[in-house]
Amino acid sequence: MKFFIKIFLLLVVILSSQTLSSQILINEYSCANATSAGDPDFYGQMEDWVELYNPTGSSVNLNGYYLSDKASNPTKFQIPGSITIPAGGYMMVYASGRATIAGGTEIHTNFKLTQTKFEKIILSNPSGTVIDILTIKTHQLLHSRGRTTSRILQLNTICFDYFSGCWCDHTLYHGWL
Repeated sequence: MKFFIKIFLLLVVILSSQTLSSQILINEYSCANATSAGDPDFYGQMEDWVELYNPTGSSVNLNGYYLSDKASNPTKFQIPGSITIPAGGYMMVYASGRATIAGGTEIHTNFKLTQTKFEKIILSNPSGTVIDILTIKTHQLLHSRGRTTSRILQLNTICFDYFSGCWCDHTLYHGWL
């Protein structure tokens, strides 16, 4: 019995250390931001987007981090410049295909997202190690999918109904991947 307890505690320590070293997480995404009721980017376009979340108590500089939509190329787009996510903060990244930083702080990747091709969204740290990954699931126009407020690996659809002015939150799928 003591052997199993030791194994269990070892697994908890290993899993906890991996979570703590991950720092930045893919928090939410939308591949259906296509009408004038959505969130426009710096250029006034309705691009698909990925929201990154910093659950740590310190700000994290994204310089050198990577985003990708291809498992075969997890370092497809390297985030340039010195853009920081504050402690407990969020950062919207537009999957516009522009490969630029607009307005000094708005990140635009060199790829676009397609929810009908079962692409992935991959986040890697500056050394190229994958720290978060998910498979894009289909969702409705002006909806997004994201983690629960507890940041537990639970995938929800989150939407804003522009007609009623209400937010909705429906659990669809448990876990990323």
